Amino acid sequence: MAGTVPGAFVARCPAELKDAHWQKKKGKVGKMVKTGLGAELKKLEALVKRVNSTVLDPASTPSKSLEELKVKVAAAMKEYKTSIPPIRKQLQVIQAVAAKAEAKLKKVPLGKDARKAAAAVGSAASHYAVISKSLDLEGSIADVKASIVKKNMLAAKLLKASLLRFVSGAKSFLGDPTKSSWESNVKQQGRSVSNSIAQLKPYKDQFWTDFEKFKGFDLSTLKIMDDEQFAAKTTKLVKAAAKQVGAIAKFKP
Repeated sequence: MAGTVPGAFVARCPAELKDAHWQKKKGKVGKMVKTGLGAELKKLEALVKRVNSTVLDPASTPSKSLEELKVKVAAAMKEYKTSIPPIRKQLQVIQAVAAKAEAKLKKVPLGKDARKAAAAVGSAASHYAVISKSLDLEGSIADVKASIVKKNMLAAKLLKASLLRFVSGAKSFLGDPTKSSWESNVKQQGRSVSNSIAQLKPYKDQFWTDFEKFKGFDLSTLKIMDDEQFAAKTTKLVKAAAKQVGAIAKFKP
């Protein structure tokens, strides 16, 4: 059986393991026979509801670095140990109770439908127990690692070109420090550099603290959109960014 994506575990809980489904399928005759199965199904539903699918699956949200992934993996392991064993134990209880209910209902006149429903619950519990043992955490981690490596390779490939475009754009802007010139020559060029630095750990460790201060070169975030000293402030900012870009270009990780 192929491994199950951890984040899909909750969604793959069979309908037969819902108390509402059991109550519907066991029919009128089944309602007259006490089996205790409904109470056990409610316990399972509560346990499944408490599972944090996002934390359980490290691939559920993007990770920019292996360090970030490492934190998510630790959280996923903790979530697994907290959530999955109790569910597995409850599934064993349900299988046992379902088997007793099936045997009991077999002796009840007109209890065929209820007996089949109990058997279906037991079968579903067995199936879900198998799923709980096949959560492919390693596969999820491998997928994220591959994605990070791909992003790193792309960022490294684009960094040099991004630096050159920023230098060229900065030169054009300093000759015409206007809002339209900023949009054409600085904003996207600066963001491209920011994206590459944020993705590549050696560059991030060395330069991000200072480069992040440029706020993605967004005028609104920088709070100089309508400033009367727009030209003076943006000129100072672009010169400072250009100086850092020069240092980044010379950096040998």
